[in-house]
Amino acid sequence: MVSFYVGRAAWLWVVIAVSCIGAASPASAFQLLSHRAVYDLSLLPGRGGDVSAVQGRMVMEWSDVCEGYTTNQRMVMRILRNDGKAIDSDFHLSSWEDKAGDNFRFDVRTSVGGGEPELFKGRASRQGDGGAVVFQQPADLKLPLPKRVVFPSEHIGHLIDGALAGQKRVAMPLFDGTGKDGLFEAVGFVLGPDKTKSPTDELLRNEKVPDTPSWRVRLSFFDFKANDALPSYEISLRLYANGVADKLILDYSDFAVVGTLSDFKVLKHGGC
Repeated sequence: MVSFYVGRAAWLWVVIAVSCIGAASPASAFQLLSHRAVYDLSLLPGRGGDVSAVQGRMVMEWSDVCEGYTTNQRMVMRILRNDGKAIDSDFHLSSWEDKAGDNFRFDVRTSVGGGEPELFKGRASRQGDGGAVVFQQPADLKLPLPKRVVFPSEHIGHLIDGALAGQKRVAMPLFDGTGKDGLFEAVGFVLGPDKTKSPTDELLRNEKVPDTPSWRVRLSFFDFKANDALPSYEISLRLYANGVADKLILDYSDFAVVGTLSDFKVLKHGGC
């Protein structure tokens, strides 16, 4: 099962990198930051299963480019198994989403174990009765989208707004750009304010990140068509109202990966 999880591990970071720094809706009280963040990856103790260690790093940049939001990201990870074998994954993502949340462009490349890269590139659009995804790679692939579908930036905007309003559960259909299987019922659970101290606090203070509310959040992603009782995967994190995320835990059931914020820098606004 490890090879499956390596592929999903790469895709899972789409949700973190695109969503957790996406734009809150216009009603939000906080402006989100254009920034660059680096996360070091390691195995969560006590949850290894057939995995003995995880090594890796994820670097991502998010920018407000006036008419929309862009994300550029790379994640490299090595999973070491108990039998001594290692599985490497290399993941690239670039995306753009307009500020109305109606159009989403994505370019995703994932390579696992040195094999041929898996490519997903295309454009998704939303209309009143749903929407559609048209892929350039794989060529001629199309995917219908349901009513109320959102793309990653709008999704996290709703989550932040819900947390600010005191909601405990925020759910909606989400398309994240990871191919024909990239449509989920995304359920966010706001577990309460997170005011605990963390080594990453100093990184954020050094970049003069303003004090904002933060919450412990669990995101569960269910296959949209399968109606499964259990999620395909889950993410836990501390989410700030300005869009910054730390204390990441990626739960794959058999094992879990910790993402620790190791470098952080505020980027200049696009200058609209």
